[in-house]
Amino acid sequence: MYILYSQGHRKFISSIAWEPAHVALPSRRFCTGSKDATIRIWEASTRRMLFSMGSHTAAVTAVKWGGDGLIYSAARDCSIIVWSADDGRMVRSLKGHGHWVNTMSLSTDYALRTGAFDHTGAAPKDPTAAQEAAKERYLAAKGAGGERLVTGSDDFTLCLWEPGSSKTPIARMTGHQQLVNQVCFSPDGRWVLSASFDKSLRLWDGVNGKFVATLRGHVGPVYQVRYRGAGEF
Repeated sequence: MYILYSQGHRKFISSIAWEPAHVALPSRRFCTGSKDATIRIWEASTRRMLFSMGSHTAAVTAVKWGGDGLIYSAARDCSIIVWSADDGRMVRSLKGHGHWVNTMSLSTDYALRTGAFDHTGAAPKDPTAAQEAAKERYLAAKGAGGERLVTGSDDFTLCLWEPGSSKTPIARMTGHQQLVNQVCFSPDGRWVLSASFDKSLRLWDGVNGKFVATLRGHVGPVYQVRYRGAGEF
């Protein structure tokens, strides 16, 4: 469901995501997730809130604006909800975690984040050409299998999803001994890295969720992990 509001969030904002460049260029809309358990869509040029989505029952921890007209939100109610970016309608609820969902990453994150800009930092100067270039890069990143989503939780696990078409996870990825703080797809969508309070990083197959390797060296909790570029982290 969605409700029209004239004011902002009632509690702190935990996350933010912009509408992808291949959908709208310049990007004018963005979404925010909050401890007040809602997600709100804003128009940057007018500074207006367009609508709010409110089916979570606990604090929203992360939001992602996907490339196929869907918005994803994770929350402390153990769920991930898929929303329509057009009108805020709830498309489906993904349930697989037994505790708070802390973090999410899309297999298309790199293409969505960089838009029309290639690995050299170059992009077409014409807005129409730039939007088309962003679309081509997104479609190449998405591939035939569609957009995948990985989530990490306080239940020590990750879940791999095809959120646009299924409520059931492709894989439930186990092995961490403490809560998962952050997950991150590689730029090509082939690998997933996870960071945990158990002082380790784990590398996973981003297509089927199979465990690949454990990376150790830290002497305290690992809070974040991020790929720099194609294949680097």
